[in-house]
Amino acid sequence: MRYKCSMATSSSATRSALIERHAPGLDRLLHYERGWLRVDILAGLTVGAMLVPQGMAYAELADMPPVTGFYAALLALIAYAVVGSSRHLGVGPEPGTAILAATGVGAIAAGDPARYLALMAALALTVGVICILAAVARLGFIASVLSKPVLVGYITGVGLTLLSSQYAKFTGIPIEADGFFGRTVDLVTGLGDIDGLTLTVGVATLLLILGLRWKLPTAPGALLGVVLATGIAVLLGLEAEGLTLVGDVPQGLPSFGLPDVGLGDVIELLPIAAGIALVGYSDNVLTGRAIGTRKGYRIDPNQELAALGVTNLCAGFSQGFPISSSASRTAVPASLGSKSQLVGIVAAAVVVAALLFLSPVLAEIPQAALAAVIIAAAIAIIDVAGFRELWSISRAEFVLAATSALAVMVFDVLAVVLIAVGLSLLVALGRIARPHDSILGDGQDLDGWVDAEAHPGARTLPGLLVYRFDAPLFFANADRYRERLEQLVEENPGEEEWLVLDFEGVGEADTTAVDMLVELVSEHHGAGRVIAVARANDRVLRRLARADLIQPAGSVVVYPTINAAVRAFQSRLAR
Repeated sequence: MRYKCSMATSSSATRSALIERHAPGLDRLLHYERGWLRVDILAGLTVGAMLVPQGMAYAELADMPPVTGFYAALLALIAYAVVGSSRHLGVGPEPGTAILAATGVGAIAAGDPARYLALMAALALTVGVICILAAVARLGFIASVLSKPVLVGYITGVGLTLLSSQYAKFTGIPIEADGFFGRTVDLVTGLGDIDGLTLTVGVATLLLILGLRWKLPTAPGALLGVVLATGIAVLLGLEAEGLTLVGDVPQGLPSFGLPDVGLGDVIELLPIAAGIALVGYSDNVLTGRAIGTRKGYRIDPNQELAALGVTNLCAGFSQGFPISSSASRTAVPASLGSKSQLVGIVAAAVVVAALLFLSPVLAEIPQAALAAVIIAAAIAIIDVAGFRELWSISRAEFVLAATSALAVMVFDVLAVVLIAVGLSLLVALGRIARPHDSILGDGQDLDGWVDAEAHPGARTLPGLLVYRFDAPLFFANADRYRERLEQLVEENPGEEEWLVLDFEGVGEADTTAVDMLVELVSEHHGAGRVIAVARANDRVLRRLARADLIQPAGSVVVYPTINAAVRAFQSRLAR
């Protein structure tokens, strides 16, 4: 009996561990505390209220019927509540993902509306599969592929593109061109064709949303703005005056199933899906980490990758389009003090209620009001503060961010992602290829060996040069390392007898770097100098040993610390 109890306990513990690992949201719901309920329900109702106008607006941004914004969010909200590691992240339609998807699919669909809808659903499914496979492969680190300057530029470029996409619906001016610059030219040249009624409704809604965002940031400003605009439009009969409304919104839940697409379509969607997966995941992790840090918990990057995959599978299965996270719908539950993803389940219930009971009301929403919702979102993500920070810290990174923003406004989705990743990798490679290096001196009162240039009081010893290089040694910087060391030897007065190479910052050394070190050691050893390595890790030491550089096979002496190397140098001099 005791054995059986032990087995049951062990089985239960294993099951709990699996749930905690693979379904952290469900684990938190299973350990739900009654005291969380009131604030979670309030936050869920607020998020759901925000999602109603945003979902419709972002669906139109994706060139999809407004109701598909609800379809995309419905199952995804519930799924994230189960598998997500963030207690506050709000998933669903998001403007950046919507416009990237529309740009990519529009070129493939070639003007066929039915094919466009099917391809959008297939794109969401493809994004989901890519994310899940990446999660299985433990590729959560890919969120760091995009550097901050590139992300600042990318987000700003998306914001400006979003803004330009609403010119026509916001002003009534016919806009024929594509892209930010083309639309802006059409706007400026068509100012004489402004529809006063459309512009008035759009501006009034936008001012209300922005005013509430400023004064009452937790209020559902988008919902209140759209409700007010709709009420006025209905009461005054503005449709008869020429105001464009949303029109028919299908009532009822979505039909669930796989879209009617072929293997060739999926292959064509793959690069677009990969780009959206990368950008969407980066956004999810950055938003989730920011909120988690503020609230005292950590998110799991690999679990978030899996969660993004599952939620996009749900969106595609519901005949929706690719989704990611929403900063505004994440900030609200965090600010209200919600404790779990019950928020998402309540928000999903609000979506169901809208689909079942509010279709006649939703049909009366002015298009200009939805345009105002998108413009408000665009204004929120245009990162002026980020550009200002980059300008004050690094003009080069400012230029990088501006280049990234320009790429978004000029090129298609795949090109944008490739350019963004390429720019980030180029910056990283440049920094690793030309890292900080220095001659070290005895800091004396500073308790250690420090950069002699940064600390003029640091003492260097005649006949001894301690050199530090703050980067892994590999093919891109091996020649740089050798050139800099030779330059410093030449510049340092007197004939150096010992070269101590501080390897604390050298975490890795590839074959090219090891070959360089073999040549360098041979040259300096031939000139009568002792070469010593200090503070190298085991991996680097094994590489050096295989190249017969380390004593007794080679001529390089290894020391655990710089002080140990210096004592050996001084002892050698005293003989």
